[in-house]
Amino acid sequence: MRKKRLGEILMDAGLLTETQLRSALAEQRKWGGKLGHTLVQMGFVDESSMVHALSRQLHIPAVDLDTVTPPEHVFKLFRVDLAERYSVFPVAVDVAHKTLTLASADPTNVEALQELAFHTDQKIQVVVSSPSAIERATRKYYYGGASNITASPDQFGISEPTYEFTPPPSPRLSSPREAELQQRVEALSQQVNDLQEMVANQARSLSALIEVLESHGVLSREEYFSKLRGPRS
Repeated sequence: MRKKRLGEILMDAGLLTETQLRSALAEQRKWGGKLGHTLVQMGFVDESSMVHALSRQLHIPAVDLDTVTPPEHVFKLFRVDLAERYSVFPVAVDVAHKTLTLASADPTNVEALQELAFHTDQKIQVVVSSPSAIERATRKYYYGGASNITASPDQFGISEPTYEFTPPPSPRLSSPREAELQQRVEALSQQVNDLQEMVANQARSLSALIEVLESHGVLSREEYFSKLRGPRS
């Protein structure tokens, strides 16, 4: 069966209406970024309710990143560009079993988690956290230094994880033609990743601009989103 997406889960939990979801998806297509962040910015759902709904519906642990101290070596294993591109944060690693535990604001994004398994060559276990907590943790640990205290998957109750993604086996190339095709696929994948990063940077720049305008009293977020939604009938 097809797994439900973030918007569907929030609708099932009674936190979001279909009209609100369509409006948020339209803004996401226009400005980029993650749906969960867009829903929070537009005031349709608060982060705490979203985290608890995802944890309850998907039967995976919710993690408060403000109280978790990951092992320092996890940041060498998991690069900051991956954390920022996919809006996830590494909280634990099991070196013996090549398993990485990531906090995500949208654990329903199976494609992203499968890509992360491929990029890291690790099995991925996922826990849920809020978008702002992930951003704070990324700034703190990747740009401000980390402690040596170690977190383990057992702290999150992940003895039998619900979501686990295993990296695909490395393909065996049997001819120069296959090798050439593989190189083309890798080049295209890199172009797509670069484009995603550019869009994410533009979205962050726009968000920063809105914060500056808001801090100077020129424009409020409510006025901004009201303008985007247009006049109400």
